[in-house]
Amino acid sequence: MRKIIISDIHGCFYTMQHLLKEINFNPNNDKLICLGDMGDRGKNTRLVWEYFFTLQKECTHHVVLLGNHEDMFNLAMKEAMYKPYERKRQEHYFRNGGLMTLRSFYPEATKEESGFYFKKIADKHKALRYWLKNLQTRYESDNFYFVHAGVDLSKTFWNQNHLDMIWIREPFLSSNNKYNKKIFYGHSPVMEEPYYEIKENRINIDGGCVYGGKLNIFIINDDNILIKQSTIDERDIYENNR
Repeated sequence: MRKIIISDIHGCFYTMQHLLKEINFNPNNDKLICLGDMGDRGKNTRLVWEYFFTLQKECTHHVVLLGNHEDMFNLAMKEAMYKPYERKRQEHYFRNGGLMTLRSFYPEATKEESGFYFKKIADKHKALRYWLKNLQTRYESDNFYFVHAGVDLSKTFWNQNHLDMIWIREPFLSSNNKYNKKIFYGHSPVMEEPYYEIKENRINIDGGCVYGGKLNIFIINDDNILIKQSTIDERDIYENNR
């Protein structure tokens, strides 16, 4: 079974679909592993979320990990639902591209009325919201570890701080420490050729697609790794992405 690794899609649904079609992705015979940050910044977060939600529902062997952007959405949603007079979590989310996500559900959504739209999503998309709240933070295969942002390499892979796994950069990115398996991760975009980074202890597959870089897919088949890339599809670009 091929393992197909993707990360930091950020609402670029059509870009992702182009790559999956190019590699002849078969949901029944391949295992798709998404390292998180499916949404925000790009135009089509709803389509990306619904794709992975349906994929896992129909084929349970696929893996979808929590990224910091899913976590920010969950926290902003919780604030809107249960602390209607507070705005801290929502404002933090909007500084990181969250308004584009609300508008992928309701194009007329505004920051000022965000509480209304968060509640509307919660009411109309209960199963999707539950799925987003319960995404796993890490995964281990025979030969690799998988996580969104990285880990504290002074600890074992299965003894990590929640925030480190979805937010960490340093000291992880400059560390030469290593486990018995390489770590696949995203979160920290590689904004120059080849738009990914392979080190002895880790593999960063975030090519910064939504910033003008590339969306990467790594295909693991036995001991071989094949890489496919695509620049952003214009249908995924949010014109007022700020």
